Amino acid sequence: MILLGFFSLIIFAACTKEDRKEVKQTIDSASQKLGHELDTVINTKLTNDSLFNNAPVESVDGANLKSKEFRSALNDIFDKYEDIKDDLSGDDTADVRKNADDLKKVLMTTGSYAPAADMGKDWKLWVSTSEKVIAALAAATGLEAQRKSFSELTASMESMVKQFGLDNRTIYKLKCTALSDNTYWLTDSKELENPFTGKDTSNGKDEKCVRVVSSWKFE
Repeated sequence: MILLGFFSLIIFAACTKEDRKEVKQTIDSASQKLGHELDTVINTKLTNDSLFNNAPVESVDGANLKSKEFRSALNDIFDKYEDIKDDLSGDDTADVRKNADDLKKVLMTTGSYAPAADMGKDWKLWVSTSEKVIAALAAATGLEAQRKSFSELTASMESMVKQFGLDNRTIYKLKCTALSDNTYWLTDSKELENPFTGKDTSNGKDEKCVRVVSSWKFE
């Protein structure tokens, strides 16, 4: 019995040595792969940061902006716009409709907590125009129709940002050079997902096609 145990120990030791060799090879291979992937992630982030940090800045006359409290309320509207942008980037038609409905509600309730003094004729005109655009997006079916309405929504959001401002946000206006249509979108993050192409990255419609057209910084 003791002899059998001794031979078992020898066999286990031999197998362990082989296992160690195999594990080491696996670790080396994984390290090389991970190192390559990590380099890719780092280089992509550096490229993205450079793209945004060197973005052209479009000046906004602060004297024409609404109060900080009002602009803070507008942040909620822009946040919902970004949700829709993200939905289209993921080709999620159902969530586009849901968030378009949510955007209508946010727009309607803004007046309940935003300073009344800031809601003059210019604001009411913007709301009236935007409500129609948002309603069209909520009713749109299929990605093509939704993206067409989203383009109009982006124009409305750009008007809101430039006319009234936001609170403590830097907004970037992006464009994909592989697309010739009016395919601009806005974001306050340094992400390049394209709401007009979604998961389709064929014919150069990937992150490399994205350029920052302009930006606005609000304190």
